[in-house]
Amino acid sequence: MTKIEKFNELFQVPPAMRRYIELVVEPGEIDLVLAMNGETLDASEVGDRLGLASQAAEELLLRAYRRHVVSKVVDGKTVNYVFDYVEEKERRVRFAPARFYDRLDPVTTQENWGDIPEEVRKEISQWWLDGYIEKVGPVIEQIKKNPDAYYQIKQRDFLLLEEALEQVDAADFHVVLNCDCRSAEQACSHMRETCIRFDDGARYTIERGLGRVVSKAECKEIVINTDRDGLMHIGSKNRGESRLFGLCNCCSCCCFPLRAAARLHSDKKYPRTHFVAQRNLDDCSHCGLCIKRCRFKAFRRVPEKIEIAGKMRRRVIFDAESCRGCGLCATACPDSAIEMKPLANA
Repeated sequence: MTKIEKFNELFQVPPAMRRYIELVVEPGEIDLVLAMNGETLDASEVGDRLGLASQAAEELLLRAYRRHVVSKVVDGKTVNYVFDYVEEKERRVRFAPARFYDRLDPVTTQENWGDIPEEVRKEISQWWLDGYIEKVGPVIEQIKKNPDAYYQIKQRDFLLLEEALEQVDAADFHVVLNCDCRSAEQACSHMRETCIRFDDGARYTIERGLGRVVSKAECKEIVINTDRDGLMHIGSKNRGESRLFGLCNCCSCCCFPLRAAARLHSDKKYPRTHFVAQRNLDDCSHCGLCIKRCRFKAFRRVPEKIEIAGKMRRRVIFDAESCRGCGLCATACPDSAIEMKPLANA
């Protein structure tokens, strides 16, 4: 087995990516993963295996951590996800090899994803989605059985714009980063710098070399702009069991939570629906903007026409069963004819 073949095996590189792996990892990172050989080590142990001084080994590991080639293990707890952030002061820090799956975040959002052939990008994006569904699937099955129970999972709930802004306001530290789903999939022209992280989630994100720090005011402006762009706000309502770590602003064509929901038949339970649109027909001009905004075809035109301000328009009808309660129709309605009403037991 060659050196690069052994690396591909240890780093769990999918077959489609193996010809291009040197585009996304550096030679020193290949040597590092090979030297670690699947083990959790500290900087001195890595230095011994690579023939490096402790400081040089530590610098290599910290760079590899920011590039998602290794994960930190702090007092025995792996720090490899937004929920895992811990203060390291006076704690033992070691490192474990990561996987190619973990490396995709920085590669797609801020590195050279575009240098990889399109057909390979599409195959890897589908592989990534499959892995995501495999990871979250068991939790989503539990949510489907008991929607009110607490589970530690991101993108648990649809949020109205005002709810998303309230979460921004409640946080002290804010980071924005490119959406990994949209950056990988590239299936639409929606804005990409749309993922929001709060407090410890934001600290984790910066520590991992992703995103940029923004003020509370700029964070609010970004969320408002995502709403104008037709992106749905998906996060987790504060149920009192844990801190808020952030929220996403999602399209239906690229974003993993919504695509996973379709595959797992978890509609309205994950992400959970808490509101339904209610239209005042007396105020509605049947302009059809709600049709363009709704990602779930809850609004549509029918052949029947109605006279509005002396002009005949095809009537717009609304199917409440198809509504997910994202609120995009209400925030854009020029007639203020749509309100979001809370659902019972939601």
